[in-house]
Amino acid sequence: MLVFDELKKNDLQLRLVAIMLLAGLFILLTGLWWVQVVSSHKYQEHLTTQAYRTIRIPAVRGKILDCEGRVLAENRPRYDLCLYLDDLNDQFKDEYTRIKPVKITATPAPFWRFWNRSTTLVTNRVRLKPDEINTLTWQARYNVASRIVTQAGKLLGQPLTLDWKKFAKAYEQERAMPFTILPDLTDAQIARFEENYSPDSGVNLQMQSVREYPLNTTAAHLLGYMQRYDDSLSGEDSFYNYRLPDYRGTTGVENKLNDALHGQAGQEDVLVNNFGYRQSESVSSEPVSGNNVVLTIDLDLQRAAEASLLAHQGADVSAAIVVMDVRSGDILAMVSSPTYNPNDFAQGISTEKYAQIQLADAEKNRATFENYAPGSIFKPVVALAALENGLNPNAIYNVQPNPNDPAHGCYYFSPRNWKRDTAPPGPYDLRKALIHSSNAYFMNTGLHTGIESIIRMGEEFHLGERTGLTALSEVRGIFPDLDQVTSRDWHDGDTGNVSIGQGGIAVTPIQIAVMYSAIANGGTVLWPQLVKRIEPYDSVSGSAVKDFPSGVIRSQLTVHPRSLKIVQAAMLDDVESSEGTGTAAAVKGLNICAKTGTAERQDEHNHRFGYNFWFASFAPYENPKYAVVVMVQGEHGSGGTTCAPIALLPARIFLRRPAQPFFQGYVPPLVRANARATFPARISARLRAADRRRYFPRVRFHSNGVFQKRVRFRPVH
Repeated sequence: MLVFDELKKNDLQLRLVAIMLLAGLFILLTGLWWVQVVSSHKYQEHLTTQAYRTIRIPAVRGKILDCEGRVLAENRPRYDLCLYLDDLNDQFKDEYTRIKPVKITATPAPFWRFWNRSTTLVTNRVRLKPDEINTLTWQARYNVASRIVTQAGKLLGQPLTLDWKKFAKAYEQERAMPFTILPDLTDAQIARFEENYSPDSGVNLQMQSVREYPLNTTAAHLLGYMQRYDDSLSGEDSFYNYRLPDYRGTTGVENKLNDALHGQAGQEDVLVNNFGYRQSESVSSEPVSGNNVVLTIDLDLQRAAEASLLAHQGADVSAAIVVMDVRSGDILAMVSSPTYNPNDFAQGISTEKYAQIQLADAEKNRATFENYAPGSIFKPVVALAALENGLNPNAIYNVQPNPNDPAHGCYYFSPRNWKRDTAPPGPYDLRKALIHSSNAYFMNTGLHTGIESIIRMGEEFHLGERTGLTALSEVRGIFPDLDQVTSRDWHDGDTGNVSIGQGGIAVTPIQIAVMYSAIANGGTVLWPQLVKRIEPYDSVSGSAVKDFPSGVIRSQLTVHPRSLKIVQAAMLDDVESSEGTGTAAAVKGLNICAKTGTAERQDEHNHRFGYNFWFASFAPYENPKYAVVVMVQGEHGSGGTTCAPIALLPARIFLRRPAQPFFQGYVPPLVRANARATFPARISARLRAADRRRYFPRVRFHSNGVFQKRVRFRPVH
């Protein structure tokens, strides 16, 4: 052939080129044979020891806002100091080599070295058993990690120690994940770390989203609190190898609307080697932020009600306040005392602090989740039933004097069975009986009206039923039915007790707010509303907004308007008349209709140990707009002296509406939406987004503010 013919010629250069080509081809074939045949088992083993691990990335939780867009619950960035075990593998090996025991032997000089007979020291490694090797390996790991943690503590000015159990668990189960050694660093600590630590130290900052309640205890029972919950929610993948810390609502709005607030978790895929260390990572699905929940709560009224209760009764009193719009059913304020700070739960509450909350029974929302005897605030229901049954409001009933206390009246069920009255004896019509809250008058009226009529009237207000309040848990209350009151076990004394709001009847403050709103608005019983709408976290996303309609009618009272006007006028005199029991709530320029009440609290042995004090009201009389209900438990006082003054501050807020917001930190919603961008877009309230790399060059960033690969580069000075 032509090639071989050319090679036959005496051309040394051509033959040299041919030899080099053949040698190169031989080397290539030999390398290929070595990789695919000889070393195939090695690469196969390496392939099988690598695997992908999935990490669940929590979504940014939606905000909770008041009716004007002011923030009640939001998210803030939290910076944790974390130990990254995948950066310490070489240090672990070096430390193991350092602490591994050695055996030093002395070797004498050979006989022929007659000029130097000194011995030679030889260092030999000690052969260890498998369990000894394992123990020594763990000791090396702990030494390295503990030394780094101690150095970090000295730098940050906060002594730190490494917990052995937590470290061992993290190394065995979550080696590819950051191990937190100091959560929630302060600004000063972050600055110290960024100024002094190198990227190769094995310690870095991790940023994640943390729930924050900027107003602390304000509306705490409405908002609820959150607890750690890492399980997948509906519609999410149920299996993950690792899960970053996530939370869910336990009580209040956080709990009932958790699905709307929570969002959808994302997923990160991490390639780890056979030692469990991270090799590479990629985000396969981005988390979807939760929706914002806008409440009907007015922050001005909420804070005014809380401040008034605190000023008059202190922080430890058992009490509740409900402010409701009588035309729409919107809950404008809801207070429960004693209260708690939901930030304590979001940051990890201590056992001691949680024990204090339980001891005070502060977790319970007393506005919706506790039953109370209503006392005299139930008397307007008895009055309406009597008026519809033909009662003449001007008819006089003479209350008899109490034989043991002539200054006060009483009512005789029989010559030997009588009950005392807090009002003085004398002639009473309906108006005067409501003003003085005469028990004797209403016992007599209840017996003549008939318990069946009273029960039917109470059922029209849906007493003994839940109000259907969205986003909050509530109890049904206690109210007798017609079968009970028509049985042989029902007596006149039972009817008398019910007629004054005692006995077999108990209500919640929210039920009373609904009831008095119906009396105020002309007989329309509304479904109370707490949630105004659910809107997307990002206003420019184009997602649909879910509105919750207000003013939804539950039922209509079968009461003549004349009967309602009579009761309303009598309730107006309870505040405006000098004889009334609610005069402490009078506000100049605002005509308030109200009824005070005092109900005994009894134990299982029927021993009195305190009272429920009530003040139920609505205003203004000419065109009712707002209902205010105050309930306080105590041992001394009355509805007029204990509760009426508390309603004074919310009532004054009504007069100045619209006015400057009570909350001085208020920012208009549109301005806030632009100035306060979504949490991940800014590192701190004091730092611009443009300064991110300068001040935080090694923070893990993610589009949802939770987790991403560390950024490794030098700070820009």
